[in-house]
Amino acid sequence: MPRTAVVTGASSGIGAATAAALAAKGFAVVCAARRKDRVEAVAERVDGTAVVCDVTDDASVAALAEVVGDSLHVLVNNAGGARGMEQVADGDVEAWRWMYDVNVLGALRVTKALLPALGPPATGSWSTSARRPAGTRTRAAVATPRPSTASR
Repeated sequence: MPRTAVVTGASSGIGAATAAALAAKGFAVVCAARRKDRVEAVAERVDGTAVVCDVTDDASVAALAEVVGDSLHVLVNNAGGARGMEQVADGDVEAWRWMYDVNVLGALRVTKALLPALGPPATGSWSTSARRPAGTRTRAAVATPRPSTASR
C-alpha cells in the first residue's frame, strides 16, 4: 500500500512542486486547492487525486478529510497568500484578516481535521510553509515520514 501525502495549495508554485516531489518519491498524493482547473491539472501530472478545498471553510476541509480517509503519512500545509504588504500605519485590516484566516487558521483547520489519519504521535509528519511576497527568494521543505516510536 503506497504512503499517502496531502498538499494544500497544490494548484501552483511551491504546492505543485511539492506534490511532484512527493509523487516522485512514491507517495499517493492528494492535491488540494481552491482553483478546480489548476488543481486537477497538477493532480493529473503527478497521477494524484484532486480535491477542491478552501481551507477557510470547515465543510470544505471536512470533505478533504473524507477523501483522505483514515491513513495519512505526510501533510504539507502550503495553502496561503500574502496581502496587506503595506506599512502597519497604512495597513488594511481586512487584508490582514484574510491572510490570518488562510495562513494561520487554515493550517489549523486542515491539521486538526487530518490528525486522526496521521495516527499516533510520531507516525506521520506535517509541514507548514511560509510564503514571501512575489519577486523575493523562497525555499520549500518537504516533510518526510518518521518511523513510529510506538513499536520500539
